Amino acid sequence: METVEAFKLLWSLKIAPSAVVYVWRILLDRLPTRANLVKRGMQIMYVDCLLCLEATETCQRLFDTCKVAQKVWDKCERWAGTVIARHESILFHFQSFYLLNQRQGVDRALKGMLVSIVSEIWNHRSKVVFNGGVVDVEEIFTLA
Repeated sequence: METVEAFKLLWSLKIAPSAVVYVWRILLDRLPTRANLVKRGMQIMYVDCLLCLEATETCQRLFDTCKVAQKVWDKCERWAGTVIARHESILFHFQSFYLLNQRQGVDRALKGMLVSIVSEIWNHRSKVVFNGGVVDVEEIFTLA
């Protein structure tokens, strides 16, 4: 599936426009992650992902390859009773939700789940940054 097709699918979702824009920004790596803030000229002493502390915080890292994000995805997959292939690209990860040929209600639920999961990962990350929160996979999963 081409990138253009992925964006067509995204913009066709019947969810709040703000949620679509949010996922679109993630797929384009346009959220203010630590790596993006450094690219924009901000001086940041610590650029590692605040959830796993293992590599530079990018959208790809935060929503896909981070070990905390992977634990959240694993819990969601077990809950939904499905397995979604992991990819080296957040765009391909997003597309894998659309390649599942589930019953219509299940398919719609998975698409909504993707938006909920990435929203809660970002919200949890912000809680860690701004409120001195502690990384908690269970909290992310429960709120998603």
